[in-house]
Amino acid sequence: MTFSIVASNPSTKELCVATSTGLVAVGNLVPSILPNVGAICVQAMVKPSYRETILDLMKKGSSNESAINNVLKNDKKKEHRQIIVVNAKGQTYVFSGLRMINICDSCMEDNFAIAGNMLASASVISSMKTAFLNNSNVFFPKRLLLTLIAGENAGGDKRGCMSAAIEYFKPNRRIMTLRIDYSNNPLKDLSMALEKRYSKECKDAFDR
Repeated sequence: MTFSIVASNPSTKELCVATSTGLVAVGNLVPSILPNVGAICVQAMVKPSYRETILDLMKKGSSNESAINNVLKNDKKKEHRQIIVVNAKGQTYVFSGLRMINICDSCMEDNFAIAGNMLASASVISSMKTAFLNNSNVFFPKRLLLTLIAGENAGGDKRGCMSAAIEYFKPNRRIMTLRIDYSNNPLKDLSMALEKRYSKECKDAFDR
């Protein structure tokens, strides 16, 4: 019921996550960033507390995979969950439970991971990967937004999109969070919000 991307730029130490779903308020439930550690999405059968727990284990030295497996080892509902994570070094990991609602798909590459469930098309994830790779020179948060838009254009969530969110971390800046909690076109609204956030007037107000 959600499609997402997490990404890291180890050379600049930027972290970013972007997500969209057919339910309201995805930004409140699915994505999270821990500066200098990593970015995560916990989706499908969402358990928001897992975000902080997994990122904290990574901060203490656990690998992405071991942090996720440690949290899920006694979880009776783990086969209904999907988790994607990237650390500050660009290492990625995806967990998709065996009882995910089809179409369920994912990909892991150096510096980014993409995953989705209850997708309308088998080409959603591959379209997102292509968009991410083809926009390497674009401002990092916009690059992830373009990735989401490519996924939506390939079908996205089979129920349609109702909410979307981006979180972005850059060293010496606080985490930037933009959320569209309910909209008939959340990715269009998120795009406008991102452009406004990084307009000169807003940069002067926020990036001090």
